[in-house]
Amino acid sequence: MRTERPTGIIRTLPSLYGDGETAAQRFWNHIKNVESGKRDSIAIAIAQKPTIDVLYMYLLVNGEINVRLNIVDYVAGTEEECFDKTYRKPKYWAICTGPVSRPLEPVYRRGFQGFRYTGDLW
Repeated sequence: MRTERPTGIIRTLPSLYGDGETAAQRFWNHIKNVESGKRDSIAIAIAQKPTIDVLYMYLLVNGEINVRLNIVDYVAGTEEECFDKTYRKPKYWAICTGPVSRPLEPVYRRGFQGFRYTGDLW
């Protein structure tokens, strides 16, 4: 049996809905700004660095993986305000940049804590 080497990680983000959808709007605005080049990167909270070098971060929001970004670095966590207006201080921030990629068809997954390794999803 041959196993595929992971090329990315999937990170579940907290639900972005509940405050009048402004968290979702803030999240998608950041993604669109990375996509258009108005913003260099976004930081995604993670509890640990992957032990396998991977290129991609797939973001799972409300049961659907709807965006892929490139991971360029991991930096020590500092307390920051997040999309949902909560403050988080993770062990690490994964610094993600474009190109932003979206699936051609919906990719559904159940949410989980932490991250999971994956091969290419699209």
